[in-house]
Amino acid sequence: MKKAVFLTTYNRLPYLQQVLESWSNVRGSEDWDFYAMIEPSPVASQIVEEFEEFKSRNSHLFRNFTIWVNPQVYGVLHHPWVGFERLLKMNNYDFAVRAEDDLMVSDDILEFFSWAAEEYRGDDQVVTAHAFSLDDGDPSISRASEAFSPWLWGTWKDDWSTLIGPTWDHNYSTYNGTPGHQSGWDWNLNTRLFPEYDLRSVCPVVSRVQNIGVTGVHGTPENFSQAPSFLSHRDKVSWTRADSIPHGRSESS
Repeated sequence: MKKAVFLTTYNRLPYLQQVLESWSNVRGSEDWDFYAMIEPSPVASQIVEEFEEFKSRNSHLFRNFTIWVNPQVYGVLHHPWVGFERLLKMNNYDFAVRAEDDLMVSDDILEFFSWAAEEYRGDDQVVTAHAFSLDDGDPSISRASEAFSPWLWGTWKDDWSTLIGPTWDHNYSTYNGTPGHQSGWDWNLNTRLFPEYDLRSVCPVVSRVQNIGVTGVHGTPENFSQAPSFLSHRDKVSWTRADSIPHGRSESS
């Protein structure tokens, strides 16, 4: 399976530096490609340098490492769509993961996504995989969820092309109740698309991503939250689906 990660970033260099440090420790990257997608800004050249240094320090990571500076500012709604569209349709990847400049990762993040990409490939109901969880328990267990989380998530080419991409909210045009309420592509997926088509996302019981973005386009100190179960290091596990756990075994055992 041809797989890639793309990391979207704009102008938050201090967050990006911490995030890239966490990515420098990931395992299982040898069959993944990595793309840095950088929005134009006054600090874009510094961000390019940060990625270049990361690439130089971590030449053993990833099959290919590509740095793109966007021709224009796409913004928080359109930018992820551009990344998935470019990788899954134009570059013909089978599975792509969107990372962000304020989301730190556990060192087994790609071990999870590699397993999930194969395990749920072709599943008509599971259309995304994400790394975030507010729960705790057995670090080797994954489960299907009726909720979609935008914090470090991936999808398959067919699901993107037939369902997620064509229904994307690029401009807050979708909403619940009144215009502007619960608008944007993430709300659209979580509260409209998933319920309408009875879709699922698969995620680890124990979070493999941590939010450090106290401030951002939508982030404020008032709505800042983190995953209590996140650890930067996780031992390698044999992943198990919650629906295939032998009778009598609990998620916290």
